[in-house]
Amino acid sequence: MQALILAAGKGTRMCSERPKVLHEIFDRPVLDYVLETLEEIGIPGPVVVIGNGASEVRAFLDAKAKTSRIRAVTVLQREQKGTGHAVMTARGALAGSSQDVLIWPGDMPFLDASTIREFLRRHRQTRADASVLSALQSEPKGYGRILRAGGRFYGIREELDASETERRIQEINTGVYAFGRERLFGALRSIRPQNRKQEYYLTDVIEILARQGARVEAFPAASPREAHGINSRQHLAEGTLIMNGREIRAHQDNGVTFVCPEQTFVAPGVRIGRDSVIYPWCYIESGVKIGAGCRIGPFAKIRSGTVLGDDCVIGSFVEVNRSKIGNKVLAKHLSYLGDARIGDGTNIGAGTITANYDGKDKHVTRIGKKVFVGSDTVLIAPVSLEDGSRTGAGAVLTRGTRVRRGCVVAGVPARPLSKRR
Repeated sequence: MQALILAAGKGTRMCSERPKVLHEIFDRPVLDYVLETLEEIGIPGPVVVIGNGASEVRAFLDAKAKTSRIRAVTVLQREQKGTGHAVMTARGALAGSSQDVLIWPGDMPFLDASTIREFLRRHRQTRADASVLSALQSEPKGYGRILRAGGRFYGIREELDASETERRIQEINTGVYAFGRERLFGALRSIRPQNRKQEYYLTDVIEILARQGARVEAFPAASPREAHGINSRQHLAEGTLIMNGREIRAHQDNGVTFVCPEQTFVAPGVRIGRDSVIYPWCYIESGVKIGAGCRIGPFAKIRSGTVLGDDCVIGSFVEVNRSKIGNKVLAKHLSYLGDARIGDGTNIGAGTITANYDGKDKHVTRIGKKVFVGSDTVLIAPVSLEDGSRTGAGAVLTRGTRVRRGCVVAGVPARPLSKRR
């Protein structure tokens, strides 16, 4: 099976100079979700048709290749004349194989790997020459409609060209297809831009094949959520809610409590331990790992690269970024912990700041076990506080400071007061 991703469109309704497929949901381009789902089903080397913003899309794909197994081949569609024209442009890149071709729009990020696998299974099982992944939508506006006669699928009608009767059809085209390669390119030679957009529609291939006696199938295997495409800023916002809901439900199924899911955001790629509680108005970025029995928020931001141990409390208006936090660490109020390494049982007082950036480089703050950091302490990294040390309220620890085990420091700049006995 070869995969072809259609990513050349301008996305006029986005009102943006950025290519549509590079607009982000949870700080990841829409196209990235498509690529990673293809990788999950075992197709890490898709052909990607690019056009609008080609250099930007190519740069993203090159960067992706450096951090994953995904090795995309790009094909440039110099003029965007429709989906059928985009596929014709890619013919050379798909040459040399009699395999089926999976076609997937680059702006459809919500399809689950299990759905694609089931779709391809049905395609092979029925020995179809062409299959379409469809979905049932209660509000199908904006989507192509699946046409059936006596229950048998025979075509797709784009909404602009649909009759009033056809627009009432609730089974819609997701834009995902599986074609026998030779059948596909044979039919593409027959399509004409006879529609309101004056474009070459890939959807026309279905009716051409049906007239030729080929077997065409439409499988309504996608949920309405999965069939959500990204064509406008409104769709982008709706997509964030769809992705967020999916992630939160998965964490709930694994034993995590969300006090108010509708007011909490959790990106894909987050791990949260059992019996942790996430309070409202929190934002947790991809790549975060949170241990069991933690309490997060309200109004907390946990950023990528952060690892929290078990039984931690990260409270109101606390931001944690690229930090490694041990077990039973408390940071309950108004703090920024960036590039910090904090040992078990440490208490971070309200208003604590790790000043990790010197204007050029980021530096690490190291805080040992059972350290008590007083309120409004500023730690100008790199600094280190050994096990059992303490800082007084309002202390400023300057760059390079090392607080010895059991020592107490206070003042601006902070100086030792005494050793704890």
